[in-house]
Amino acid sequence: MSTGRLAVQADLTLQADGLTARLTGDGDRLTVTTADPWALWRSAAALPWPVGPTVSRGPSVLGDLGSALAERGLHVDVTGPSGRVAELGAGVSSPLGRLLTGSAAVRPGSPRTVAATVTAGVTASRGARRALGLGLAAVLAAVVLRRRR
Repeated sequence: MSTGRLAVQADLTLQADGLTARLTGDGDRLTVTTADPWALWRSAAALPWPVGPTVSRGPSVLGDLGSALAERGLHVDVTGPSGRVAELGAGVSSPLGRLLTGSAAVRPGSPRTVAATVTAGVTASRGARRALGLGLAAVLAAVVLRRRR
């Protein structure tokens, strides 16, 4: 099994329960853009992700994803209306990310951006978060697992 660098070309739009997220990128830098990053973040953290031979849940899933992306040389920015909410993967080294997710390969955005995102996301429905998160979980898991083949 190879764990070398991975290059991706992506232009994918996901819609669920009125929420939209777009995954774009070329090479080793990807961007997930959504009007409700808080819903996306919470959904992704709540869903099981395949990580090695086990399945994780909770905030550590984001850490596992950040570490897996870093191992494959991929960098993902998660952005919303207020700017970059988080970045994961290659080139990221964050003590705060390690504290929150168990991986330094996850960096939260600026306090102002994160606060604006959390405030805006409080009204999002739980069903919409889960549906959108499930779609994005499938896409990101496919990227990580594709390289393992």
